[in-house]
Amino acid sequence: MSLTSKERIMRIFQNKQVDRPAIKLWGAWKYQKGDFLLNPMYESVAKKASEITDLFIEARSPFNMYCGQLPDITREYVEIDNDSWVQRHTVYHTPMGDLRHVEMISKFDEPGYTIEYPVKEPEDLKKILSMKYEPFPYSDNIEYKQQNLNDRGIVMYEIDHIGYALQRLTGSENLAYFSYDCRDLVLEVLDTFAKRQYNQVKRAIDNKVNVPFCWVGPELLTPPLMSENDFEQFCFNYDKPICDMVHNAGSYVWVHCHGKVRKLIERYILMGVDILNPLEPPKNGDVDLNETAKTFKGRIGLEGNIEIQDILLESEEKLKESIHSCVQSGKESGRFILCPSAGFMEYPKPTQKYINNLMTYLDYGYECVNKAVY
Repeated sequence: MSLTSKERIMRIFQNKQVDRPAIKLWGAWKYQKGDFLLNPMYESVAKKASEITDLFIEARSPFNMYCGQLPDITREYVEIDNDSWVQRHTVYHTPMGDLRHVEMISKFDEPGYTIEYPVKEPEDLKKILSMKYEPFPYSDNIEYKQQNLNDRGIVMYEIDHIGYALQRLTGSENLAYFSYDCRDLVLEVLDTFAKRQYNQVKRAIDNKVNVPFCWVGPELLTPPLMSENDFEQFCFNYDKPICDMVHNAGSYVWVHCHGKVRKLIERYILMGVDILNPLEPPKNGDVDLNETAKTFKGRIGLEGNIEIQDILLESEEKLKESIHSCVQSGKESGRFILCPSAGFMEYPKPTQKYINNLMTYLDYGYECVNKAVY
């Protein structure tokens, strides 16, 4: 059996036999000369990944969980006494008063961070709920992306995550407090967001979207940030209906969740997740891929188990050991995708060691998955 990348990925979603494990470099695309690069040093990596990996590309629709297309949010950039950073002020204009979100944004594409969340007190949650909501007219860019990709991979339809949308307003600390102090209000907000997200998913399905659906964000609702009971109430109970809608329409679900997820894999299977990423090993995670692949063989697609830190910092020999071990262990699941835990092009000033290790990941990873035939 010899499969195209598109066929291989879809058969992993479908729990059908494949020729070999897949290999993914998160953030890779069908590279063409002149495409955006965060740094010119990444060109060799992008070109190689475009040629040999199984590509996953995200498509989207216009969507805002808080007010839809209504102009109830304004944004401005405020210069500060720093040559490297600017503040981005986002103001939510609610009938009950304004809420301000302040973020630090790098002028040199470094990762940004929040210094002031808009929701600071329980009363602010009521302000969010008071905003009028009107969805955007439906559109997506799936067909354009799939035509460009052809059989080199698949397009996934990315949607917002209900719980993550709340966490972006509160931050993790306040969300933890609110989960004890005003849990009913938290659930009211999540109920409101869920209705909007379910409607968006239904509209996508009604518009013949049949590619896998995907989302990120559940890690903000898992231990140690939240309890296992919080995960059930704030994540599982709201995400499962989406999985059911997508499966009933004949498609599949991919989910990204960092952290210690080993105890949650059974729940993700029951939720309806078809592929779970990134399955981090200790110390950041707790997934022993050898044990996990054997325990859940064929029940869920397993993607990941290579930490981006290893690609950043480890020796070539150590990285090769990790890659070989991952492929050999993951192969046992029958549904494995070798993948780092984060996107490859997230560092504006990569070291030569990082670039070399990315090339090692691609070359040696490709060699390993091609030897791990079924």
